[in-house]
Amino acid sequence: MKKKHKILYGLLPILFAGGVGMYLYMQNSKAEEAKPEATVTQYIDHLQKKEFDQLYTMMTPASLDESGLSREQFVEKYNAIYSGMEVSEVKAEVKPQATETTADSNESESGASGEASTDAPDPDIYEVDYNLQLTTLLGDVNETQSLKLVRQELEDGTKVWRIDWQPSMILKDMVKGSKVRVRTLFPERGNIVDHEGMPLATKGTINEWGIVPGELGESPEAKIAQIAQHYKVSEDAINTALAQKWVKPEYFVPIATTDESMVPDGLNGVKLQSKTIRYYPLGEAAAHLVGYVRKVTKEDLEKDTEGYYRAEDWIGKAGLEQSMEKQLRGERGGLIEITDELGNVRSELIRHDAVDGQDVQLTIDAQTQRKLYQTLSSGGDAGAMVLMNPTDGHLLAMVSAPAYDPNKMVTGLTQAEWDAYSADEGLPFINRFTNRYAPGSTFKAITAAAGLMENVTTADKEHDIPGLQWRKDESWGGYYVKRVKSVSPVNMVDALVYSDNIYFAQEAIEMGSAKFIEGIQKFGFGDNFGLDELYLKPSQYANEAHLDLASEVLLADTSYGQGEMLMSPIHLATSFTPFINEGKMVKPVLIVGKETSEPEVIITPDVAATVKDALGQVVTRSGGTAHSLNSLPGALAAKTGTAELKAKKGEKGQENGFVVVFDTESPSYLISAVIEQVNGRGGSHYVVDKLEPFLEKLNVPAS
Repeated sequence: MKKKHKILYGLLPILFAGGVGMYLYMQNSKAEEAKPEATVTQYIDHLQKKEFDQLYTMMTPASLDESGLSREQFVEKYNAIYSGMEVSEVKAEVKPQATETTADSNESESGASGEASTDAPDPDIYEVDYNLQLTTLLGDVNETQSLKLVRQELEDGTKVWRIDWQPSMILKDMVKGSKVRVRTLFPERGNIVDHEGMPLATKGTINEWGIVPGELGESPEAKIAQIAQHYKVSEDAINTALAQKWVKPEYFVPIATTDESMVPDGLNGVKLQSKTIRYYPLGEAAAHLVGYVRKVTKEDLEKDTEGYYRAEDWIGKAGLEQSMEKQLRGERGGLIEITDELGNVRSELIRHDAVDGQDVQLTIDAQTQRKLYQTLSSGGDAGAMVLMNPTDGHLLAMVSAPAYDPNKMVTGLTQAEWDAYSADEGLPFINRFTNRYAPGSTFKAITAAAGLMENVTTADKEHDIPGLQWRKDESWGGYYVKRVKSVSPVNMVDALVYSDNIYFAQEAIEMGSAKFIEGIQKFGFGDNFGLDELYLKPSQYANEAHLDLASEVLLADTSYGQGEMLMSPIHLATSFTPFINEGKMVKPVLIVGKETSEPEVIITPDVAATVKDALGQVVTRSGGTAHSLNSLPGALAAKTGTAELKAKKGEKGQENGFVVVFDTESPSYLISAVIEQVNGRGGSHYVVDKLEPFLEKLNVPAS
C-alpha cells in the first residue's frame, strides 16, 4: 500500500508540470491567432495584388451589410474604379505606430487632483494608418488611409481580427453611393493661319441632322424612306444607325451633316443640332497645302507607338494637318474626381489640364491663294502654280488642281461624292506643287548660267545650226536633238528667246558631263530646302544609275530639261532666284518664325545679270516665247518650256507646259507654273495665256 502511495506521489509533479506546459502552450497559441498586425499585413498584400475577392473575406459582416454590397458587387466596384483610373500599380506601407506613453508621463499629464486618466484602449479594437499610392493613367494618387480592425469570436470559439470596411478605404473622400469619374480634357487644336492671321484651318460649326426614333410616327418605315430620299442617303444607312445598341426611342441619333438650317415640313422625327468641326475657309483652293483631319482609324491606332490616340480623337490625314500633327493637336489632359450618388463633385483626386495645340502661321496670303487656284483650275486643267517672293523666299501661294473639298473629308463623303473622286482621271488627291516633273525648256536658263560660270558659254557666242534637228555624229545612231524654230546663226540670248534645244545641247557637250554637273548641281538638286512639312522630295538631274551623265545623248537631253531630270514647281521657282538676287539663291520659306538658311551665292552677279537680261528679252522680243506678257505692267522676264513624256521612243507622248515669270524692276514676285496635257493647245503658250489675266491684276502683299 505504501508502495502505491509512493508511485502516486511521484506522478503528481510530472502531471503538474505537464498541465502547466499545456496551459502555456494554449495561451501562446491563442496569442498568435489574435495578432492584428498579421491581418494588416495580409490586407496590404491582397490590396497590392488587386485580389479584391480576398479582401472581401477579411471584412466584418456588419460593415458589409451596411455597405449593401454582395461579394460580386464588392469585387466589381473595386475593379470598375481601378480599371477606370487605369491603376497599373498599388503600393501600400504601414505608418510607424506612435511610441506608447510610460507611467511617469501619464502621471505628469494627469489632472490637478493628481489622479491618472482612467481611459484605457479597447482590447478588441485595433487602428492603424498606412500610406497608399495608386499609379493611374494621370500619375500617382497618394493618400493616408486608416484601418479599423475588430476582434471577433467565431462559432468554434476562435477569435480573429476583421476589418471594418468603409467606402473611404477605396479612396479617402468616398462615402456610401460615391463614384469615381474619369474625364478626358481635350485640347483645342491649333489654327493654321496666313501671314496676316487669316484662318486657313480653324474651328467651325455645321448642322448635323439626325432622327429621334420615337417621333417617326405610326409608319416609321415609310417615314425613313422619305427622309432618305430628301437627304440623299440610303435607307440601310439610316436603319443601321438606328439599330445601334445605345439607341433609345427618345435619343437623338446623328446621321449626317446638312447645309439646311431648318427641317422641311413633313419630316417627322428629324432634328438638327449644331456641331463643332474643323473648318477650312478656302476649301479646294488650299486643300493640298493644308490637308484635313479625320477620326482616327484602327490603322492609326496600330501605328501609334506613343499610345496617345483614343477612338474619339481626330488626326491630321494630309497636308500640314498631317505633317504638323503633334504641334497642332496639343496634349490632352485628364481629371479623376469623386462624386456623390447624384453626380455632384466631392473632390478632385488628380487633374492635368489639356495643353492646347500651337497655331501655325504661314507665309501664304489667303486672298492670293484663292485667286491663283481659280486661275489654275478654270477650264478643268490639271497642274500646279507656285508664287513666291524671290528676295526673302516667302511662299505666297501654292495651288494644285484638280483638288478635293477638305470640309467634306471632315464631315464625311456620301457614296456618290466618293465615287466621283475615285472616277476622276485628274487624280484630285495628288499634290502637284510637290510632284516632280521634267521641267523642259525652263531649265535652259540654268544650263546657260552653268556654261557662263564655266567660261564655255558667252551671251554672244554663236552656233551655225541648219535645219530643225542635229546629232553630234553617227555614234548617236538614229537619235537627233530637235528644235521648233530654224534660226542660224544663234547665240545664247537667241537660244533662250526662241527656246532652242540644239544650242544648249551643243553647249553641254562642249562643257562635258563633269563641268555641266558641277554647274547645275549648286542650283538645289538633292535639297528639299527644309520643307519637311510638305514632304517635298529633292529634285534629281538623273537617275541613280546615271548620275555621271556618261551618255552624251542623256547629257544633251538633260541640258534642256528632259532626259531623266525631275523638278518640283517649288524647286523650279527657287532655281530662278539667283537671277534676281545678283547670284544668291534664296531658299523657299513657308512657316513664319522657322529658322531658315541664309541665301547662298552660287553664281556671280555678272552671270546673274546676263541671264536675267536674256530672260527679259524672252518677253520683250517679238519672237520670244512669252512675248504676250509684254503688255503687262512692270518689266517682266520669263522662260517657257514644254516637256514631252513618252512611254516609248517614237511615240507621241503627253505634253506638259511650263512657264517661270518674274518682275525685274520690282522683284516682289516669281511664279512657276505647270499645266498637264497641253497637247494641241499651244504647249507652253497655253500656260502663258492662262496666267496673263492673273498677272495683270496681281497686287503682291508686302512680306
